[in-house]
Amino acid sequence: MILKLYGLEVYEVVKKYPEFSLDSKEYPELELQMEAVAEADYMGNHREKANALEELYVKMYDTQTKGSFGTEDYSTDIMSVVAPFDGHDEAKEDYSNEMTMFKLVSVDHETASS
Repeated sequence: MILKLYGLEVYEVVKKYPEFSLDSKEYPELELQMEAVAEADYMGNHREKANALEELYVKMYDTQTKGSFGTEDYSTDIMSVVAPFDGHDEAKEDYSNEMTMFKLVSVDHETASS
């Protein structure tokens, strides 16, 4: 018996972009989602943190903000304003099987609560 086979290696490439900060004072529409992320992180609940980060990600695409071009007619989603996903040259490749769109770096309670 002869078997003719070939090997197949499968992996997922995840592009990691530079860190950015999201301020609830600047985007009060996101405050509930940001609080959910901070609370899940504080409680050490990784599943809830992943869910909260996903909800924040979606809300940032769904929420419009006014542009700074001197016209009230122009608006864009918050994600397009603050997130670095369009800078393809800035992306660093990483290998992962995790589905979370954001990774939490830190929570600054002093800035968020004042």
